[in-house]
Parts: sequence; C-alpha cells; structure tokens
Amino acid sequence: MTDATATATWGWHYGIHPRAAGTQVRSMGRVALPLGEALRLEMIEADPARDGIVHVQYYISTEMGDWALWISCAKTDLPEHEAALQTLTAPAIEAPQGDNRR
Repeated sequence: MTDATATATWGWHYGIHPRAAGTQVRSMGRVALPLGEALRLEMIEADPARDGIVHVQYYISTEMGDWALWISCAKTDLPEHEAALQTLTAPAIEAPQGDNRR
C-alpha cells in the first residue's frame, strides 16, 4: 500500500501503523473492550537495535462506528497502556435540539 490510510470496501477507515514496515506479527486475536469487540494485532521490531519495542494495533467496532488505534512502547510498559484501554468509554450521544424522544 502506498498510502498510510485507505478506505475499505465496507466503509472502514483504517490506518497502518507508521512503524509496521520491518516488524513481525507476534499475535493476532479478538478482545473485549468497554468500547466494543476489537481485533488486536501485536508486532515486534525485526531490527535488533530497536529490540524491546512493541507495537499493538486495535480495530474496534463501536456503537458510534469503527475505530482504529495503536500503542507503541517498551514491552515492559505494555500492560499499563493496555489497562488504560479498559477505562475508555464512548462519548454520550445527545439528541438533536427539539427532539424530545427518550
């Protein structure tokens, strides 16, 4: 892919991690987050000079639409960053003014 972002056939807007080139996929699986079900992709650096750095991408299906996000950090810091994902919630959606439905 020549562009870092693209639109998939089904309307997904997705991003490719900027450091994805030269990494190796370590694991891929589904996880449950408060925002919704997510695909989790973990990559590690193939370059020995950057050993210890991990990149994790999440593709999350939410009530507000699909989201993509990533984390890049030292392997030892990953649990802390992923724990923070458990605190994320979607912003409240307010009804348009004049709409009295509840």
